Amino acid sequence: MGQFQPTNIKGAFDFLPATQIMRNKIIDILKANFEAYGYLPLETAYLNYYELLSYKYDSNAEILREIYKLKDQGDRDLGLRFDLTVPFCKVIAMNRNLRMPFKRYEIGKVWRNGPVKLGRTREFYQCDVDCVGIAGPHIEAELVSLTVKCFKAVGIEPVIKIGNRKMLSDIIGDNAEHVIPVLDRIGKDSREEILTELKKYGAEKILDMKIEPNDELKQLFASLDTMGLKAYYEFAPYLARGLNIYTGTVWEVYDKAKRLPSAIGGGGRYDNIIGNFVGGGQKYPAVGISFGLEPICAILSKDAEATVHCVDLMLVPMGTEVYTQSYADSLRAVGLKVLVYLGGKSVGKSFEYANGEGIPFVAVIGENEINSGEIKTKDMKTGEQKAFAINQPLKIKEHVNG
Repeated sequence: MGQFQPTNIKGAFDFLPATQIMRNKIIDILKANFEAYGYLPLETAYLNYYELLSYKYDSNAEILREIYKLKDQGDRDLGLRFDLTVPFCKVIAMNRNLRMPFKRYEIGKVWRNGPVKLGRTREFYQCDVDCVGIAGPHIEAELVSLTVKCFKAVGIEPVIKIGNRKMLSDIIGDNAEHVIPVLDRIGKDSREEILTELKKYGAEKILDMKIEPNDELKQLFASLDTMGLKAYYEFAPYLARGLNIYTGTVWEVYDKAKRLPSAIGGGGRYDNIIGNFVGGGQKYPAVGISFGLEPICAILSKDAEATVHCVDLMLVPMGTEVYTQSYADSLRAVGLKVLVYLGGKSVGKSFEYANGEGIPFVAVIGENEINSGEIKTKDMKTGEQKAFAINQPLKIKEHVNG
């Protein structure tokens, strides 16, 4: 047997600390904003019955070809979740005593066996916010507001394109289910390709029609204007978002600076899927937004610093490991992030390590420091050293945290 060469499958990645720190910061920003709007955390199962995942789609749906299918030892058909919406709808259907409206967010991995490109992978995180139990445009306005807040907080100026599937269905009439996916390809396929497909259904004239927002969109746009968000959205008459689960208003988010051509988030209203799971004619109006962590990171990584750190101070013991580890706890107790260097090499090597890891401050602790009750912190950028009493961790924190 030849030598095995470890490698990742195409579209799956490992993230080393510098990258993962950036990803964690983005997730923390999103969580803080989600919770500021009253959304609660939820986690759903990664593994699901394939029947559940495929329930809302016909056998030719593209998304079904992207589901990772597997069987368990009981020969049952299972699949890895491809988004967070279907598992969320499952939770509502299984917990009918939930108080409505129910507002939740979930940040977790999903898998799709699809094409790989910049900002699109096979194993990736979705960051979803959904609300069940509220009809009408006011909750949609809230989600658009949340979208703007989140993207601006991570450093991206968003442009939100908004359309409405119901509006398109009313205009098209017969064959809407076939025509809408073609219209959704506008801007992605050439006009000639779009026209060729529309002619199959006698719908080519729609490209030359002047389409006005329907009442739902007019109410939404009026709310957004009143909320001071006019500069962040635009009417996209042909936008439908592909998936047929959407029943009304839909939107996609783009980077205003165009550092990535594809959407970096999207959402819309899906009023039927939960009711179909539950049955009995019950109504569950629902709307949600998904933030794409991978495309957000692809944009921000272009401007990210080469080295990112999450350690405030590194302590270097010189034969004082036990004392230093105990002392590090006293610094952590006041809120400092402290790494104890246990490399067992020279002070020079420990400084090289700190520089390589982007650690901003270092303090050496030997017998002299313990006996004198004083340590010196070294600023690794400027080389400046400052003395502190060992028993004054708060003063060290103030200095290190600036």
